[in-house]
Amino acid sequence: MPSHESKRHARRRLALLRRIGRGDRARAAWITNPPDIRYLAGCREGAGGLLLLPGGGAVLFTSPMFEHTIRAAAPGVEVCVPGRAAPRAAAARLKTDGVRGALAFQEDTMRVSVARAFRQAMRGRRLVELGRAVAEERAVKDEAELALIRRCVRIAEAAFRGLLAGGARSALGRTEKDLAADLEYRMRRLGADRQAFPANGIIVAAGPGAADCHHEPTDRKVRAGEPLLFDWGAELDGYRCDITRTVFPREVPPEWRACYADVLRAHREAAARLRAGARCRAVHQAAVDVLKSAGRGPMRHGLGHGIGLEVHEAPGLGARPGKGRDARLRKNMVVTVEPGVYLDGKGGIRIEDDYLVTAGGAQRLTRLPQTLARAVLP
Repeated sequence: MPSHESKRHARRRLALLRRIGRGDRARAAWITNPPDIRYLAGCREGAGGLLLLPGGGAVLFTSPMFEHTIRAAAPGVEVCVPGRAAPRAAAARLKTDGVRGALAFQEDTMRVSVARAFRQAMRGRRLVELGRAVAEERAVKDEAELALIRRCVRIAEAAFRGLLAGGARSALGRTEKDLAADLEYRMRRLGADRQAFPANGIIVAAGPGAADCHHEPTDRKVRAGEPLLFDWGAELDGYRCDITRTVFPREVPPEWRACYADVLRAHREAAARLRAGARCRAVHQAAVDVLKSAGRGPMRHGLGHGIGLEVHEAPGLGARPGKGRDARLRKNMVVTVEPGVYLDGKGGIRIEDDYLVTAGGAQRLTRLPQTLARAVLP
């Protein structure tokens, strides 16, 4: 009997096939983006491709190295260990099953050489780019996904509180690297699988380093009276959270008091615009307008992004059109709101929380305080 998880993945595959059938009238799809394969089948690694067939059938192509793992992780999905390249094996399967019509595929997730081989294998079949179809399906979370994200938030927050429980003495004199490693260790001790940022890792930025949006921790030691920025998250069963707090050991210089107030006002103004049906660009612009009116200049990055199986996924809350940034928010999307102000050579302030979009507004999933009074480490 199919498990609850395998039924959930099957429903997702059918929903995607219905979507592409209406648009490009594709009958089948070839999925190569690993997070999308996980979303549609359940396996974490080792898949050379996922072939979706009419009616919701699915075939995962893998190697002997991962066969046992994938069979256990993706019940209800046929597993194939081809003696030849996966695209050629997929083409043969389509022919054997008599599947006619267009095939949707994800060329932007393939290396050039792989894309070339795929097109060669599928020669004679009409190919259509899958585009944002899977991303848009993934953007709206179900209850199981929301439960995992909430658990990630609780873990990340508890680890952060523990890290700074001793106030200023918890940070002063310690290096950025040391604090980042300690925060990750605490999240793992609390049940996280790992920290949430696979590319760059946890950001801990002291003083001038906080002006670098994606600062990599160094051996610089934390000093009193300077901004100390933490951007971190926990990962659990593939899902993540993303939080940023800027704290000040001992005291807050007047320049930073005014800056913090402007960033917090921008954050709250934008968060108040979150609701199903709101345009992503309009939410971003609400924060930009606040900072502009305060004389803070243009923001260096988009206001926020979706979060789930990837730390940055649809929708994008940014100024530029394209890549879903001019889309409308939908109920049960989870997005970050993270306005920031950065002063080169001095530091920066960013306040980031995760929000669940609802029909009439948004629920702040993050519970850490936002106010400056709680950002000072005594």
